[in-house]
Amino acid sequence: MNVTPLTQAFRNAAKNAWTQRQPREKMILRMGAAVVMASALWLVGFAPAWRTWQEAPTRQAHLDAQTQSMRQLQAQAHNLQKMNTISSSEAKQWLEQNLADLGPEAKIIFQDSQCTLSVIAAPAEGLARWISQARENAMALPVLADLHSAHPALTHTSDPHLMGNPSPNNVAPPPLLRGTLVLRLP
Repeated sequence: MNVTPLTQAFRNAAKNAWTQRQPREKMILRMGAAVVMASALWLVGFAPAWRTWQEAPTRQAHLDAQTQSMRQLQAQAHNLQKMNTISSSEAKQWLEQNLADLGPEAKIIFQDSQCTLSVIAAPAEGLARWISQARENAMALPVLADLHSAHPALTHTSDPHLMGNPSPNNVAPPPLLRGTLVLRLP
């Protein structure tokens, strides 16, 4: 082993200092060194493992929740990928059969791969629901909308609440729409 003179001098000085100590001092120094070593071992070796072990249940619960969320998203993605394709004739049939929520004056006209919906006094909420269902059930996508607020007094209906008469509870009638909506068929 190649020992430099400086290292050798340091060893000799430490050995001389140790031999000059009383047995009681040597015991205290040994105990102090043992405490320092035990502290270092705890800080470097055991404390990180202990902290990880204590945090493990919380982390596991968080990871389980993330996994569950990802599985739900995966299932939704698979459902979207497997969406049933619908023929154009089935889409037309669904659209024609579900006009009741749009009022008695609602009409639909089919032209090639598009259709035009005309409404005179359609409830706004019913029209929004119908468009959403048309997208899901008939795969019909809105292309163009020209819808305006229909004044209740101008509509041809026998319902007194929709003709502009105030209701007994002073509740405003639901908003009505008139106009056209063009949908692209599958």
